[in-house]
Amino acid sequence: MLASDRLLLFVAPAVVLVAVDQVVKATVSTPFWAFHHRSYGWVALSIAVLVGAFFLTLVPSRAVAVAAGVMSAGAIGNLISARLDGNRVPNPLVIGDYQRGFAFNLADVFFLVGNMLLMTALIVMLVRRRDRLAPPRAWERALLRQLHVGG
Repeated sequence: MLASDRLLLFVAPAVVLVAVDQVVKATVSTPFWAFHHRSYGWVALSIAVLVGAFFLTLVPSRAVAVAAGVMSAGAIGNLISARLDGNRVPNPLVIGDYQRGFAFNLADVFFLVGNMLLMTALIVMLVRRRDRLAPPRAWERALLRQLHVGG
């Protein structure tokens, strides 16, 4: 599979899921207490995560590309919301109330689910291609022996 095909698998879910997140945030009211302030450091870190996710399209795996796109949708959705609302992200999905509840948005869900899918896809890919991995170096073998993990 070409890198351009994986790029499409990255971009397509991200665009669709960001649109869904933004529609929900625009149509479902958010209680006054359910806005989360985001710092400029958070903005910078979110952009760094997006750059890293983009480079994951170089990994020869469709599943990794799709999972990175889902995770990126969460980061992009909250970035857009924060930048449009003075670094405050609305969280219209509320369970409970102000004193005993929590609030979140679809972008949060997309980021968490995408992250879990991404870790799973990367682990599966590495296990399937473990024969291509470099053998452990002497210091790594010694560490593994000390930890009683192998030989």
